[in-house]
Amino acid sequence: MELMTIKETAAFLKVSPVTVRRFIARRRLSALRVGRAIRLSREEVERLPTPVADAPEPATQRNRRGGRPTSESDPLWNIVGIGSSEGPTDVSSNKKKYLAEIYLAEGE
Repeated sequence: MELMTIKETAAFLKVSPVTVRRFIARRRLSALRVGRAIRLSREEVERLPTPVADAPEPATQRNRRGGRPTSESDPLWNIVGIGSSEGPTDVSSNKKKYLAEIYLAEGE
């Protein structure tokens, strides 16, 4: 059984020695105390890395009211894509109109 120091383990895993100490504290790695020094088993260190799962697909458009996807029944649906070439392009000049439509739709 080959033993490694914290510094050697950090270099092997390409992380900082502080990270190795955190792994030991969180019991992701077991360590042996040899006198005042800490040693880690090379076999256990080699088993530590795990593959990273693929990231999930990005979510669809989400509004700020609960994080659910925006749908046609949502009053904000009418202003989604408001900056497109269709219709007015100056949002600030039509702000009151858009807000009034939303408030009316919420009251229904």
